[in-house]
Amino acid sequence: MKHFVYSCSFIVMTLLGSTTQLWSQQELSLDNYIKLVKLHHPFVKQAQLQVAESDAKLMQKRGAFDPKLIYNQKEKTFKGTPYYENQKTQLVVPTLYGVALEAQMQQASGAFLNPENTTSGQQLFGLGASVELGRGILSNPRQTALKQAKLFTQQAREENALTVNSILATAGHAYLDWYKAYRSYQIFDQFVANAAFRFEGVKKRMESGDLAAIDSTEARIAYNQRRLERENAHLNYRKKTLEVSNFIWLDNQPMELGDEVQPQFDAEQFLVRFAPDSLPLENHPKLRALAFKRNRLVLEKRLQRANLLPQISLQYQWLSNNSPTAQLNYALDPDNSTTGIKAAFPLFLRKERANLKLATLKTTDVEWEQAQTRLRLQNKIQALYVAIERLKKQEQLAQEMVADYQLLFEGEQKKFAAGESSLFLVNTRESRLISALLKAVELSVAQKKATLDYYYALQFPALETTQ
Repeated sequence: MKHFVYSCSFIVMTLLGSTTQLWSQQELSLDNYIKLVKLHHPFVKQAQLQVAESDAKLMQKRGAFDPKLIYNQKEKTFKGTPYYENQKTQLVVPTLYGVALEAQMQQASGAFLNPENTTSGQQLFGLGASVELGRGILSNPRQTALKQAKLFTQQAREENALTVNSILATAGHAYLDWYKAYRSYQIFDQFVANAAFRFEGVKKRMESGDLAAIDSTEARIAYNQRRLERENAHLNYRKKTLEVSNFIWLDNQPMELGDEVQPQFDAEQFLVRFAPDSLPLENHPKLRALAFKRNRLVLEKRLQRANLLPQISLQYQWLSNNSPTAQLNYALDPDNSTTGIKAAFPLFLRKERANLKLATLKTTDVEWEQAQTRLRLQNKIQALYVAIERLKKQEQLAQEMVADYQLLFEGEQKKFAAGESSLFLVNTRESRLISALLKAVELSVAQKKATLDYYYALQFPALETTQ
């Protein structure tokens, strides 16, 4: 796969349409990163395709109610004798409730014409309808398919919101892991500089006879240890950078962030950006999607119940020699008409009763799924809220511990400078301070992840635009 290495400034410039003012920033904020994922990530676009597919299927079902123009011509000639010539044009307009409107024009002639089709050389016009009684009067397959397609489209939109939010939440976690790796690298880089400064100071004091040679060895070990830790942190930072790059696409091409691109995280802006609006649980897309699914099954159940009724088809058509376009007020004489009735009824109804039972079972299954999903969502949202509050307290405690370890470390350094402490104690205090700093970063990122999950559990593209 072809990769492109761009600076973050180019990404932000492309996204926001800015100029060279942003070229030198070399930073990528979480807000701009989320916008990039929304606009360009293939999985988000793929989720939108499902909505487009459902719209196409809805159009397909509506096509069952398109008016149909039918033309039929038959003629026969045998040994030079014209037996008959029959022309018939029909317009059939299906409706939603099992009624089909029909209009026709027929003209027939010939020496051996069936008397039933004789029109005396004139055009015969007809206007009428066919009605499905019994099964078709309450519910029919075309009507049910159209209503189900509408519900499926609405269900697809809700499921699209869930899919997009899942992608954005995963992308947000990748960014926060990237930020955590970056902060860890910064911490180790800072203490490498401290260890290097201390190592040089110890060497000078050793050369002047103030410290023993073993102290120089211990200082060098501590310096190399911090360098090793920094290299591991940089390796992890680079790994997380590549993971973030998985979510950054532009013009249908994947983009790879270079080492010069750094995360730009603003804690106050984060809290404002990811503060969710209140959302009634019943409006959650997962529950709404299940509700649409249940409604589709209810329609199926209604259709199968209607199939227990007998099939009765009634047809009636008025006939006239007068063209309706030439004489709009021509009389419709009931004596000039065609009528027809067709009835059918299975004696055991085993197939129909089985289909009704299956539709009932599917509806009950979805209702149980709705109840379980509602409870699971309630507990998930509550657990995320509790996690946010607990992690806030843990983060505060971690920050207090950092401050205390910082005081101990600085005090130990002063005592070492005054000759009242050892280099071993200084390194020990420094190691504990580093651990406290890393723990504080870890808890801060964990709290931000919980906030992100809470936001995407309550906020959806149906409520906020993705474009």
